[in-house]
Amino acid sequence: MENKTRYHLINHYVENPLPFGNIHLLQLGRRYCEPMEIISPHPHLNWFELTIVTKGSGSIITNGEESIVKAGDIYLSFPCDIHEIKADQDVRLEYDFFSFYCVDKTLDKDLKNITRNYRGGDKRLFQDGKISQLIEYAISEFISQEQPHSQTALIDIFQLIIVYLIRDFNSIPQNTTTISEPEVLCFQLMNYIDTHIYTIKKLEELAPKFNYSYGYLSGLFQRTTGKTLSEYHKHRKMETGKALILEKKKSISEIAEMLGYNLYSFSKAFKNMYGISPKNLQKTDSKHLHSKTTP
Repeated sequence: MENKTRYHLINHYVENPLPFGNIHLLQLGRRYCEPMEIISPHPHLNWFELTIVTKGSGSIITNGEESIVKAGDIYLSFPCDIHEIKADQDVRLEYDFFSFYCVDKTLDKDLKNITRNYRGGDKRLFQDGKISQLIEYAISEFISQEQPHSQTALIDIFQLIIVYLIRDFNSIPQNTTTISEPEVLCFQLMNYIDTHIYTIKKLEELAPKFNYSYGYLSGLFQRTTGKTLSEYHKHRKMETGKALILEKKKSISEIAEMLGYNLYSFSKAFKNMYGISPKNLQKTDSKHLHSKTTP
């Protein structure tokens, strides 16, 4: 059921993002999914994305964690996420989407704080009629860009969306009473790895970022989660590699380089995890692919 998508509108600038003041636009559009349709897992690079459900219901699965969505819901995806979207079996799912990154240091700092504090899937879910309406305004401006001062209007619209987004998350009360300090630190480590999957060269880089020795971080992570930092990092890289391969927009050698491998070492690590080579994966139904290990 993966080929029934209908775009009402799509503006796609992933390769060459469009600057609108401090906001750089990668994608803006509207999508209609037929009942039971699945938008296959796809990876993000260094951008955020808002999914605004306008009609119907379904689910968004991010890094394996599912969130149920309905009309009026807004879902925030983080940099380096892997997510898929599923429409429910009885209704068409309609949603708008807005992908962006921000070069304003203050706004970018606030967005990064959100990634640290709201890692879980349902924590990314919120409602804000102002943002929904602003996205509609932005889409309308793109449809009729011949109007005077359209660029100025879009700069203001995108800026307001980011400001309202940050305010929404800042207003959510955080419940930390049932989470221990080691668990909080482990969540922060996982979030940093998740959102820097393309840029971390050695896990020892975590030490100065968190002001602890790497030995301490590694030991605490293993005691708390039952997995080593190296295992978690490798699993996330392989999951990202799998999504990129299935997306079929980049060559396997390009994907290997993006994830810090040469082609041989990437292929070997990938086959050890999934029991299939990256090349053969391209010919395989992804629904039947499972890793031999768990994250």
